[in-house]
Amino acid sequence: MRPRRFSAAPHLAIPGALLAVLASAAVVGCGGGGKEGSTRAEAPASRLADRVLVSGTNPTVKPADLARPIAIYKRHVAAELGTMEVDVRQLQVAVDAGDLEAARQAWLDADASYESIGAAYGAFGELDARINGETAGLPGGAGSPDFTGLHRIELALFGRGSVADAKPYVARLAADVRTLRRKVPGLAIEPLEYVLRGHEVFEGALDLQLSGRACPWSSDALVALDSNLRGTRVVIGTLRPLIAPREPLLMGRIDRSLDALAKTLRGIAGPDGTMPRWDRLPAAEKTLVSGQTAAAAEELAYVPEVVDPRPLVPERSAIGEVQAE
Repeated sequence: MRPRRFSAAPHLAIPGALLAVLASAAVVGCGGGGKEGSTRAEAPASRLADRVLVSGTNPTVKPADLARPIAIYKRHVAAELGTMEVDVRQLQVAVDAGDLEAARQAWLDADASYESIGAAYGAFGELDARINGETAGLPGGAGSPDFTGLHRIELALFGRGSVADAKPYVARLAADVRTLRRKVPGLAIEPLEYVLRGHEVFEGALDLQLSGRACPWSSDALVALDSNLRGTRVVIGTLRPLIAPREPLLMGRIDRSLDALAKTLRGIAGPDGTMPRWDRLPAAEKTLVSGQTAAAAEELAYVPEVVDPRPLVPERSAIGEVQAE
């Protein structure tokens, strides 16, 4: 098992009203093992040109300003996919040996790597669908022959307890990960999508991971969230030179919210860094994690307003005339 690193930080107070709203969803959890017809979904990764954001009075950010941040992030993606290739090889070895526990751990490691690169999902195209193995929209759901990838293997290992059932899908997953890693240098990540995805990944973690919808068999929401956090830190790190001069207070709030969540996850993890199943976590800890995730998502939602790379649209009067500035 690869060790997982956490960052200590001051605790961020979560508003009581926010916790109350989130508590019911957090306590529900993954339901303990799930059903084979469960739907696997991920944080939204659609093209984002039609989104409407509120532009402030900060200096304009041009798409070219995001070229370096995106290039740095693509190196992170390539490195994580390289680690994932190793994880999938370990998965193959465990499956071939009939070692269910080793296969489950290798799967968790591979899934953690993939969850850390969510800001690039929209650029992966069909490969993302093959690697994620979503059941949404497939006739027959989990029984569809088109259900492949990580989460078809998850069903086999955690839902059915069968390495034999997983075996046909592991080789294809390995091939898809290798192909995706080779394509990384040529991936086109849209500037607007890049600045939005930090917020959307955390929003997706709340809606999908911490509700139990995205982890019906492994209940690995905490592993996924920790990886989401790690990947988001990379995104924010690349954007810091653009955010800090414009909104230094926002940068501080983002740092504190991410640090608070990291501290909580470190406290939940076992001595070796292993995360417990989400469906076995006490309700109070679920509520805390969900509240801190929501708080971080709220702070991250301001990022695209501060560094919106789209050109400003002139204001118009009710009769369509451009207003003088």
